[in-house]
Amino acid sequence: MDKSYLKKFSENIFKQLTADEDLGLFLHSEDSLFLRFNGSKVRQNTTVSQHELTLTYQTNHKVINMAFNLTLDLDSDLNTATKKIAQARIDLPLTDESPKFVEMTNNGQSETYKKIERPQDSEIPKIISDLFSDSDLAGLWCSGPLRRASINSKGQFHYFESDYFFFDYSLYNGPKAAKGFYSDEIFNHDKFTAKANDTKNKLSLLQKPTVSVPRGQYRVYLEPMAVAEILGTMSWGALSQASYNQGRAPLKKLKENELSLSEKFTLLENFNLGLSPLFNAIGEISKPEIMLIQNGKLENFLTSTATAKEYTLISNQASSGESPRSPEVRAGTLNQNEILKKLGTGLYLSNLHYINWSDLQTARMTGMTRFACFWVENGEIVGPINDLRFDETIYKIFGEGLIDFSNEQEIFVDTSTYMKRSIGALKVPGALIENFNFVL
Repeated sequence: MDKSYLKKFSENIFKQLTADEDLGLFLHSEDSLFLRFNGSKVRQNTTVSQHELTLTYQTNHKVINMAFNLTLDLDSDLNTATKKIAQARIDLPLTDESPKFVEMTNNGQSETYKKIERPQDSEIPKIISDLFSDSDLAGLWCSGPLRRASINSKGQFHYFESDYFFFDYSLYNGPKAAKGFYSDEIFNHDKFTAKANDTKNKLSLLQKPTVSVPRGQYRVYLEPMAVAEILGTMSWGALSQASYNQGRAPLKKLKENELSLSEKFTLLENFNLGLSPLFNAIGEISKPEIMLIQNGKLENFLTSTATAKEYTLISNQASSGESPRSPEVRAGTLNQNEILKKLGTGLYLSNLHYINWSDLQTARMTGMTRFACFWVENGEIVGPINDLRFDETIYKIFGEGLIDFSNEQEIFVDTSTYMKRSIGALKVPGALIENFNFVL
């Protein structure tokens, strides 16, 4: 799949439209390698090529969406699309006008290619198997080009292609496990080895006697992977303009200056990471950076054009769901080598899961510790802990409780592969927090 095929296809299909009809095309395309490991050996080696095209047909303030998979045979694909448009002409008059209708416009042209430096596909199985030959490894390697395109009959043509990879894995010793993750703009064998050794070290520490930690408030260090989980939950409406206007925004009190976050907390939409396209599904181009929260103060909600039209606001070209597509939390000053010393006595948390909002109006969330989490005394790891449930507000986590962020950040690309690979990534540091509340 390449842009030349899309140009031929779109030019031909747009010729079929009448003067009062508009058609938008949105492409999800991938050529992916999936390697599944178990027992440190390759158990599945699969490639997937699929090119899903969504057609948005508009006329008379009415909209209908249709989708099909391109075969890359031009005549066949044009025939399928022609039939779908013909059916849309029959179905659309039977529908109501869209209350959030956005008129199709020409948002320009762009082409972006993000090439990630990594080993050849044929080299990956040996690299991973050799590195973890002394371990009981289960994991998923995924790589290969992901493409997005937004094209319409007004003349718009945006194309994005990225070739990022990730390795999401766990190491086991009986029922105990330590989780690891590696993704980067350049595959660095030394860095990958260091990540692997860190995961192996955590697994060995899990063999220490388990420490029973009663519920209460503790100083904690959240690894970047744990911070990423919290940020992922914040993406569920916390930064959405529509959610705020509809009265279901967790950060309502931040917006209205009733509460604040730490001056050390800065969150932005950063498309300069190059792991998500600047354009959204309808082809609107965002600014390379959108400041969301700066030094603890809310600067912007993510606002789609539909929301802007409904509430007479200014759009910042967010996606229709108004979730961050490429968020970054700025780093702090906490040196990686001093984390345990600065933690002193408390909890070192590698990972969190099952996170959800427990009270939207107060920005309170709940979740569980997971995998390698430890009790630390006087800067030394004593042993692993039993699973704990936390219940805490964003205003404590990134506000009054925040001591500092680490001075190093990690990139976590979207690992969702259900039906198709997702695109996007986030970049976050670790966080040292005091008085973090555990309820079970």
